[in-house]
Amino acid sequence: MRETFQIVSIKDGKQDLEAILHTLREMKAGRLKNDLKLLNYYHEVPISYSAKIDSIDADCIEVTAHQAQSVVLGLQKQALLTSSSFPQGLGVHCFVEYVNVKNSFAVLGRFAYASIRAERRGAVRVKIDGFVPAAYTADTQTLSGRADDISVSGVAIHNQQSAPAGIPENGILQLSVNGSDLILPSTLVKSAEKEGEFVHTFRFEPDKNADKVISQYIYGRQVEIIRQLKEQFQ
Repeated sequence: MRETFQIVSIKDGKQDLEAILHTLREMKAGRLKNDLKLLNYYHEVPISYSAKIDSIDADCIEVTAHQAQSVVLGLQKQALLTSSSFPQGLGVHCFVEYVNVKNSFAVLGRFAYASIRAERRGAVRVKIDGFVPAAYTADTQTLSGRADDISVSGVAIHNQQSAPAGIPENGILQLSVNGSDLILPSTLVKSAEKEGEFVHTFRFEPDKNADKVISQYIYGRQVEIIRQLKEQFQ
């Protein structure tokens, strides 16, 4: 989840915390519009439902959340808050101090302003289920690995090696999605080491057929991920 946001400071940590709590108190008192929502990214799918502030005690708030959201809170132990009342278009990051999934109840604390990066993505992205091999070829060099997450405009490939030295940034990406072999003119955007492996991010503009195949896969994965969440609280 860390990649979906960046902690930012408006003043300093203590003053920002006080400002966030003041905003939340004003919402609870009805002096500000209560459009508060919780936001998590579960397998890259945004899970976001309205939250009701039940009480505010010291530096924590108690909220009633949607049950699907409660499941994710229990799994990830953190969340993002969104509201039009937060300044500069920012959200708020917080940690889950306690959650009761059965009763859809959570205690949230340790608040900080956050820039929510994932909200700026141009396309919905989902985590790929299972092992999907992918290969990028540019001139005579090849970079291969497993496709990890995908959108209609890009994909991330994970492997155990850095990008070959001097590999051109424009080439051809090949992968199979839902049994369809796709050949996509692509651009290597960046390569970075993460948790003992390398992540290579590509951008592409699919043709009509590839767009349809990828869109159908993304929709199916979203449905499956939401179903998996629901199964955990039924």
